[in-house]
Amino acid sequence: MSKICFIANLFPSKRDPSFGSFVGKNHEQLIEQGHKIINKVVIDYRASGLEKLICYIRFIFSGMLAINKRNYDFIYFHYLTYSTICLLPYLLFSKPKYVINVHGDDLVGNSFIHKIMGIASPLIIKHSAGIIVPSQYFKTILLELYPWYREEKVIISPSGGVDFEIFKANKLSDSSLFTLGYVSRIDEGKGWPELLKAVALIKNEQPELVERFKLNLYGTGGQVEQLKNAISELGIGKLVTYFGALEHNQLAIKYSEMNAFVFPTHRESFGLVAVEALACGTPVLASNISPVNEIVIEGINGLFFEKQNPHSIAEKIIQLLEMNKADYDKLVSNARESVEHYSAELVAKQLDENLQKLINN
Repeated sequence: MSKICFIANLFPSKRDPSFGSFVGKNHEQLIEQGHKIINKVVIDYRASGLEKLICYIRFIFSGMLAINKRNYDFIYFHYLTYSTICLLPYLLFSKPKYVINVHGDDLVGNSFIHKIMGIASPLIIKHSAGIIVPSQYFKTILLELYPWYREEKVIISPSGGVDFEIFKANKLSDSSLFTLGYVSRIDEGKGWPELLKAVALIKNEQPELVERFKLNLYGTGGQVEQLKNAISELGIGKLVTYFGALEHNQLAIKYSEMNAFVFPTHRESFGLVAVEALACGTPVLASNISPVNEIVIEGINGLFFEKQNPHSIAEKIIQLLEMNKADYDKLVSNARESVEHYSAELVAKQLDENLQKLINN
């Protein structure tokens, strides 16, 4: 197996266990597949201001030193822009062998900083041995942005997959109320405002349904206070409960307590939480966007609503509440089977096989 120099600008730690959790999972899977991580250069906690600047300066110089050691078979970068800054001097001379795991915003981000950081992306992509993307959707975007890049060098690997030994169908709900659940960051673009407005619409327009369901919210982020204020201002405090952040080992339990998982996101690189919920036998109500529509299948394991449309979300919640038991049970029974190809074991094996082909060629 290969000796790898692993470079990532986000990585979980005891100090910040949720920071780059997927990157940590990918790191573990590479080791489990028999690869040896010779050099590891990572940023393992969130920082801001001057501390963040110092972190990145240290990260870039450490990355350059690691690349210069030449004691590896290839470099595995996570994130196309920030993590590859340390690579740029070497592209002028020695051009080491490397692959890049693209996350999403590093490929399509529209902010000023993303545009500045992306200036070197064509050069970095051009000389790569391969690009790893989380979904077919992002493979399509990559090849549209860089049509000269060879398609056979693009690997689809869905964010490390899901551990089916942890996330499994074990329905635990003992509530008489139909339980809707939300697990995500409380940040812009995650769709929580539209979800709360949808609940308020149901309360105001079909009050007879209020006694039949509840919404549990899990997650943290930069808009927690706005979320709490919105719950109060919309008058839905009796229907909606915010529980805060979840430990990773609690996720499967909470998914299993839900009758449906609501995923109102505006954009995603993959949609791992939807796979986790489905693996637990929980149908998903989701924004009809790519790549989420690679996971959720209308009428088979869930239902779609229009992105950023509270009325559409409310309509689908009502449809689920009024669905006959046989049709709902069909969604539940299809849920886990529909995502079995996303098992972590299978995803890790496929990534390893594809990496070996790229590196050996």
